[in-house]
Amino acid sequence: MESMGEYREIRPSPRLSQAIECFWAIEHGGQEALHRVVPDGCADILFTRSGGSVSLEAVGPMTAYRDFPIRDGERLIGVRFHPGMWTGPLGVPGDRVTDEIVALEDLWGSRARELLDRLVGTSSLEQWAGLFEAAAPAIEKPGRVQRAVAWMAECRGAVSVDEVANQAGFSARQFRRVCLEQTGLTPKFLARVVRFRHALARIHGHPGPSAEFALDCGYYDQAHCINEFRRLSGRTPSAYGDGRFFQSQEGG
Repeated sequence: MESMGEYREIRPSPRLSQAIECFWAIEHGGQEALHRVVPDGCADILFTRSGGSVSLEAVGPMTAYRDFPIRDGERLIGVRFHPGMWTGPLGVPGDRVTDEIVALEDLWGSRARELLDRLVGTSSLEQWAGLFEAAAPAIEKPGRVQRAVAWMAECRGAVSVDEVANQAGFSARQFRRVCLEQTGLTPKFLARVVRFRHALARIHGHPGPSAEFALDCGYYDQAHCINEFRRLSGRTPSAYGDGRFFQSQEGG
């Protein structure tokens, strides 16, 4: 069984909007379910309440999808950082936490313990967001790498490594190194994730033929799009759309 439970997002305050994409919450009631998380280039700080236990963790950017069990009555609340905008708040190089889940206390020390004590009493996503914003370290303005990554997102990932490196004022080799340090991902993989995320946001109820959809999302052709969905999500596009547009090449 797979389920997201009841999912909700709210936006951060303008003060933190350059660094934080959203605050989000999942509440699940019923039998244990699986929640599939796919790569999105982001990192999260995650508060989990399950029965009488609570935890506060940093979840690094992912290079492959993962299934996480959600138990009956479990509640997850998180803050999702834009790609490249979380290394400062977490206080670690990007590649240290790629594909990792780390106790926030290991990164923040006593500040994480104090925040967790305050979060235990929260009853709403809005309260959680307010407490986190009050406890968050100062957010630096986007630097050259972050601005280049934002430009990559504006281009929906349809850019070459040379183009995005030029935006940041680096050679392609230099940019690969600093992008890995700041985002935890290589520029080439990050562009793939950005393109996939754009396609995923558009696929629900897409009215056009599959080939047009794939090309419009920056893929070479329909087969390229299907293969990327399989690699990054473990599913074909029809699992997210209405099941018609990719039927011919998926074989059913």
